[in-house]
Amino acid sequence: MSQKTHFSDEDLTAFLDGETSAELAQKIESALEVDTVLMKRLEDLSIPVDELKTAMQQVTDQAPSLPDVLTDRTSPSNKSPRSLLYAGFLAASVLINLVVGGLFGKTYFAPSEAQGWKHYVAAYQSLYVGDTLGNIQLSPEQIQKNLEDISGQIGFDLVKMTADSELSFKRAQLLGFKGKPLVQLAYLAPDGRPVALCIIRTNKDNTKNIGMEKLEGMAAASWRKNGYAFLFIGGEDETVIREGATRFQALL
Repeated sequence: MSQKTHFSDEDLTAFLDGETSAELAQKIESALEVDTVLMKRLEDLSIPVDELKTAMQQVTDQAPSLPDVLTDRTSPSNKSPRSLLYAGFLAASVLINLVVGGLFGKTYFAPSEAQGWKHYVAAYQSLYVGDTLGNIQLSPEQIQKNLEDISGQIGFDLVKMTADSELSFKRAQLLGFKGKPLVQLAYLAPDGRPVALCIIRTNKDNTKNIGMEKLEGMAAASWRKNGYAFLFIGGEDETVIREGATRFQALL
């Protein structure tokens, strides 16, 4: 049985991100028990990441590197909202259409624009393996310049975010989501797993304490402070992510 309920895509996206108020979350959960249309809308806001990862693995060696594509500021795609996964697929669009179409009988596209930024970040991070970062060796001078350049564009001092002694800092990238700068700081955890701290400006000025969740099968911690939203994600070890997020929050 289905009944008509009224929730915007923004409401549902916030619900998926765990960022709704308790009252709104309860209303959505209650509606899901009886509203099959609403359930379908939520399903449509998700992406088949496991299948997407398999397809991407098939074309990794033939497609341009994701970092090069995502930081290309001359591409016409900059005129519209950019998703992390969409940029990767844009770099190898023809090849992916052929390979993915052959593997699954259909072509997968990026998450919808209504999808929350954390889901885009998680989908991108889920493609990382240890070797993605293992061979990156930047000199102290290169790291300093890298961080200073990006800090100026997001208005946030990134240098202090590399002071975590438990994690090995590898690189910083300036990406974008719906017209907003989005920074990814990539690290290797002590066990060699790739993890990332991502930062984006938010129009929500209120402070939000660290909250834990699972995104695309990975442990994730998110919080907000001083007009910025933070997400620390990677691997399955919740302890590593929770403790890392706590250390990062203390640096702010």
